[in-house]
Amino acid sequence: MFYLKLAFQNIRKSLSNFSPFLLATTSMFAMTLILSNLAFSESLDQLKGADAVRMMMKFGLAIIVLFSVIIVSYSYRFLLKQRTREFGLYNILGLNKRNIATISFWELLMTFAATVITGTVLGLIFSEFLYLIFVHLIGGNYFNLKVSFTAILLTLLVFAAIFALLMCFAMVTIKRNSAISLLKDNTRSEREPRGRLIMSILSVLMLAVAYYLALSVQGPIEALLKFFIAVILVILGTYLLYIGVTIFVLKRQKANKNYYYKPEHFITTSSMLYRMKTNAVGLANITILVTMTFVTLATSVALYVGVQKVVADQYPKNTNISFAGKSIDENKTALDNFIQENDIDHTKIVPYSTFMVMTNLSVGADQKAVLPAENAKMNDYSVIRFVTRDDMVKLGNDLPELAPNQVVLYKAFGDRDVKSVDWFGENLEIVKEVPSLKNLPKFPGVFDVFVLVVSDEQELTKLNELNNQDTIKKNSDNPNVDAFTTPISTEVLIDLPAKEREVLSKKTTNDTNQINQVIVATEKESREGIMAFTGGFLFIGFMLGITFILGAALIIYYKQISEGAEDKRSYRILQEVGLTKKEVKKSIDSQVSIVFFMPIIVSIIHFAAAFVMISKLINIFGITDMGMIASVSGITILVISVIYYLIYRKTSKIYYRIVER
Repeated sequence: MFYLKLAFQNIRKSLSNFSPFLLATTSMFAMTLILSNLAFSESLDQLKGADAVRMMMKFGLAIIVLFSVIIVSYSYRFLLKQRTREFGLYNILGLNKRNIATISFWELLMTFAATVITGTVLGLIFSEFLYLIFVHLIGGNYFNLKVSFTAILLTLLVFAAIFALLMCFAMVTIKRNSAISLLKDNTRSEREPRGRLIMSILSVLMLAVAYYLALSVQGPIEALLKFFIAVILVILGTYLLYIGVTIFVLKRQKANKNYYYKPEHFITTSSMLYRMKTNAVGLANITILVTMTFVTLATSVALYVGVQKVVADQYPKNTNISFAGKSIDENKTALDNFIQENDIDHTKIVPYSTFMVMTNLSVGADQKAVLPAENAKMNDYSVIRFVTRDDMVKLGNDLPELAPNQVVLYKAFGDRDVKSVDWFGENLEIVKEVPSLKNLPKFPGVFDVFVLVVSDEQELTKLNELNNQDTIKKNSDNPNVDAFTTPISTEVLIDLPAKEREVLSKKTTNDTNQINQVIVATEKESREGIMAFTGGFLFIGFMLGITFILGAALIIYYKQISEGAEDKRSYRILQEVGLTKKEVKKSIDSQVSIVFFMPIIVSIIHFAAAFVMISKLINIFGITDMGMIASVSGITILVISVIYYLIYRKTSKIYYRIVER
């Protein structure tokens, strides 16, 4: 009972020290509960794309749990560092290490109870609020969130495990140190670090390679394969940048006597140099968290905004009716019968026939692409879509007359300097390249997309047969070889009233992989399906962004407190040896500005270098509007920079208050 009372008094009297830790634990508990409540709630089953949304929520939950461990552990270890003198006094007054560990246990238990109670209340309240936002983002219509007791139990178990880990930290800290070392621990100074030329060179090399990978990517697949390599190099390079390059630069400044022996430079340089080992890791952590915030928010917002145009491009009319059979005549007959059976106004209908093939479109030095391709590269993978000139003219396009071996090229996505195509022995001459094809649906994809307009249906059928013959030859040992062939699909674009669209959708499937069956796909259904994904992605992006910003803010706050305590004695000595208060204030401003604006500047440079790679990743979803992606990225950087500046302004006041006290 004595230890319980002592632990309670410690928390009450040192509330200013415990408050940041309580804020960190409560915030992360609430964030974890919010995502787990959404991920495991039965209400999610009432929304469109529930399985995909639930998977994204669980993915986001895993990241939040990981960051909860990191942020809460970082916060508690800083709290322990602040209390080492207190533990040393307990030891001198007669309490042994086991008694001190018991006090720490009760403190953590009371903190855990406060975290659970406050975090659960806040988590459940904000779950309701954020669920409404989430439903709005995905275009859902079920607004009643049912509380998941599984989510509450899971969050309790996760944080019980985290607090058990914290208790281990406390026990190790108390066990390893004597009373004297505990008394001296938080005033222990750092030795001046040695010059780190090798680390500096490694940092420059890692960042240079990462930037090269990011800036040199040619396509979405290449970007996807190189993304994680670039991320690891940037993280390692950033740590080495602060640990090695900054110290190397400070050493060079110190060696420059004309620069170093000036009051404002002498104080700032020597002060940062002596503590840069500790500063470096904290600054690197802040830089990485801010960069992750930029990437997460910019990507999720750009995806959410850009996908609206993608859906609109897929549906020049609000309904697409298609049939893929053995021949174009069979397709047209099936569509005519379906249209008559459902009393659809046939005067509005303009059918067109098409087939698509994914292949290697490798272009040689003679500007000729030969299929099948040999020694093709990853970036050569493309989707080639064939249509007829007659159909495109009926859809409102002005195209020249074409001979059987002539085609018109439309580069829907991607670029190739190609003048002719050897299509499995049939030479196709590209006589014209057009910038667009009106009323032809655009389908997003991972690969480049090219449309070849051929002379007529007879030529379309011949080219399709050549492709299928090659496919059958390659898969001759497979008894289901016909499943690998590509049928010609005949499609109809039409604007239908909402009720009529709903009736047709119920009669048919919207699975475009089905053959010998009428397929009805509507803009409304496609938009709802894709919004369920992008809305969920945006929601997770914001949740992770908030977490990253919170982590950066906590690190900045703790840095200001620890550096303020370390600088207080130094600046008092400087005033005693003759520096005016104005000169000391100028030195403080210089140091604080360098230390806390460096991470945001480096983060912006990282993001700028990664922009090309990020835009290629967004291209996977068919979003090619670089202007929109750049605008979203710029606004994201501006907003986060303002938030960062506000955090800096707020925490720097604490630093000044400690130093000037």
